[in-house]
Amino acid sequence: MTRVFTSSPPAVPAGESYEQASRAGDFIFLSGQVAKDENGQWVGGDAANQARQIWRNIDRVLAHMGASKDDIAKVTTILTNVADREAVTAVRLDYLGDHRPPHTGLYVPVLGRPQITMEIEVIAYAPQAIAPAP
Repeated sequence: MTRVFTSSPPAVPAGESYEQASRAGDFIFLSGQVAKDENGQWVGGDAANQARQIWRNIDRVLAHMGASKDDIAKVTTILTNVADREAVTAVRLDYLGDHRPPHTGLYVPVLGRPQITMEIEVIAYAPQAIAPAP
């Protein structure tokens, strides 16, 4: 039996070669989420619209793994266009509300596919329920 559980919710299908999240003890690691909807279609439009889709995906993956946005301990945002920073930041701040986990922003020339202009990945801390002693 592995000590790391990996899984993807139905509304955020697994990648071609990976699952969307893994749980290692009380920590949950999400893969970089992209702007694809629950039907696997790319969400276009401006950076804010794409970021909102990504945070919807993050919500779905976290819930699938037994966590919520309040359990997010670290956020990493990767953008291909530095001009998108303000819009993407505004969506992140709106989504997280008063919760302000550490954040790292990266700018890269390209991501895995031409349609991908941003990825957001998170690490969450969500203690598992402790089973009562037999």
